[in-house]
Amino acid sequence: MKSWTRKDILVMTGAATAIICMVVLFFFRPEVYSGFLSAFGAIFAPFIYGAMMAYLMNPLCRRIESLLRWSFKTEKDHSVFRVIASVLSIVLFFLVISMLLTAIVPELVTTISELIRQMPEGVARLEAWLESVIPDDAMIGVEGQLESITVYIENYLETNVLPHLSNIMSAMTNGFSGALGIVKNIFVGIFIAVYMLISKEKLKLQSKMILYALLPRRAADWVMGEAVFADEKFSGFIFGKVIDSAIIGLICFIFTMFTRMPYALLISIIIGITNIIPVFGPFFGAIPSTILILTVSPAKAMIFVIFIIVLQQVDGNVIGPKILGDRLGLSAFWTLFSILIFGSLWGVGGMLIGAPLFAVLYDIVRDFVLSRLRARGEDSILDEYEKTEVHEGVSTDSRKQEKP
Repeated sequence: MKSWTRKDILVMTGAATAIICMVVLFFFRPEVYSGFLSAFGAIFAPFIYGAMMAYLMNPLCRRIESLLRWSFKTEKDHSVFRVIASVLSIVLFFLVISMLLTAIVPELVTTISELIRQMPEGVARLEAWLESVIPDDAMIGVEGQLESITVYIENYLETNVLPHLSNIMSAMTNGFSGALGIVKNIFVGIFIAVYMLISKEKLKLQSKMILYALLPRRAADWVMGEAVFADEKFSGFIFGKVIDSAIIGLICFIFTMFTRMPYALLISIIIGITNIIPVFGPFFGAIPSTILILTVSPAKAMIFVIFIIVLQQVDGNVIGPKILGDRLGLSAFWTLFSILIFGSLWGVGGMLIGAPLFAVLYDIVRDFVLSRLRARGEDSILDEYEKTEVHEGVSTDSRKQEKP
């Protein structure tokens, strides 16, 4: 492969400088982009929704298309298979979303209403249980704190949470009249997503043509390699995490039904959804679920906590690795680092995409550093680094054969 020319270096340096400036402004001066992003989002909202749906459904679409080709025993390029697979994947996507909303919202309203009604009785049971395990002199302060917490929770549920949930139910039953614009964008986005899934090869080729028309070949090859790597990390991690979380939610539902836990369906959905978030997701789901069970039975709450600890160990050591494998190529430290950083920037969404996004950034920096060390003949440092990567169980060749 030819060496970098002066023109290539200047183009890459200029592009990198511009990207770094844009990223710094986005993180530390977001108001610079606020007007532009608002206008851009208003105009291209259907395309943004469609692109997001198409990207999320692309792995499922590929599997359905492969299944159709296998069923009809053909390898020919029948466009009808692609159309059927695209439509089915979008239908399944909204079917799952509708089922989740149908299961969560009414159950949540019923649960909170029942929780408010049974709060005094639940607090009394909790106080009786605490009295049996805490000395009498310490119970005076505990009872006072418990009463204050109970009053706060009751007021918060009655004045904040329940009215909002009632509004959600009203919006659902009235056809989302208050969110007509969002519904319109999603509806148009569905057709855009189907079109993008059907024509994804052509769209990729058009993007590639533009890329190679604007950049030098060496720079375009680098961008293509990074795009393939980023797609592998995001699609593989998110799709695998969704499957893993669905399995965890199903296991939780079977256990809670078998042990007759209260609010079994709601708790299982909460555990499954929050499990999508790496590292901290299980805690986000376990804490409110435990509190719900605690209001009914402290003993069952303890059993549930033990079950969640065991379930997360099984997920982290058996189920997760089987489904996800080494999708990210990051050590535990960098995974935690990425979740904390991007979570503080973008909230729950940042915690979800932070790990794969950081994996891409980490790979770019690592490739640059390693190439510079090789150019300077620092083989001893490279050997030492590879040994630490192998010791931590992180692949040193994360790109495999995909990078041009």
